[in-house]
Amino acid sequence: MNQRRNKRNKAKSLYIWHRYTGLFAALFVIFITVSGILLNHTDGLSLKNHHLNVDILLDQYQVQQPTSIRLFSSQGHPISQADDLLFINANKGLAVGGTLVGVAPLNDWLVIALNDRLLIVNSDFQLIETLGADDGVPDNIVKIGTDQTARVMLFSNRQPYHLTTDLSLRQTQQHADIRWSKAEPTSAALTAEIGHRYRANIITLEQFVLDIHSGRFFGNYGTLFFDIVGFILLFLSFTGIIIWFKQRTKQLDDK
Repeated sequence: MNQRRNKRNKAKSLYIWHRYTGLFAALFVIFITVSGILLNHTDGLSLKNHHLNVDILLDQYQVQQPTSIRLFSSQGHPISQADDLLFINANKGLAVGGTLVGVAPLNDWLVIALNDRLLIVNSDFQLIETLGADDGVPDNIVKIGTDQTARVMLFSNRQPYHLTTDLSLRQTQQHADIRWSKAEPTSAALTAEIGHRYRANIITLEQFVLDIHSGRFFGNYGTLFFDIVGFILLFLSFTGIIIWFKQRTKQLDDK
């Protein structure tokens, strides 16, 4: 009698362990399956074009605040640069290699000057043209502004230039009546806002989903966690076989 009861209790205990570990494993499988489906539809979901902006998750990635922030404005439209990201009127960050030196209006457009190129932005603050050395833009641009006739003026290598309506550059005579674009100070609140915007443009959602799918998001703990889950799945396989075998044996005995 006692032996039967002990066997029954052991079988019941094994079934309980199998059930609860199975529940955990099922949640993990759902997690892996959903993240895998998201990765299979990266382009359709535009995961590459959207970024992670949750501070706690960005801290996990150790995304730091920018080391340098520059701010200019034209007609009330702010243009800022945080390290290598340029923000046009608070739009999504644009990766640039140069240094922001100023901004000037050109009819309904804006001309943003980096030290080595010009960016032409339309009234919707979308980049429509980039002018570089191949377009006659001089290197080492130090400032940009407008003269009394609203012409866009550049100063590079001790030589002034003006930007024509067909977006070509011509050397011109130096004169004093030019309103040069000047960097504006940033308050603590604005610095924090630009810093958050910068951090929220570093990690794409595609990278985030891939990292949690593979466990890399959790660092060394992620590898350990996946190892534990692997052992749990092995445990479920073995206990499932044992439970099936016991139930099968019991059915045969009852016959």
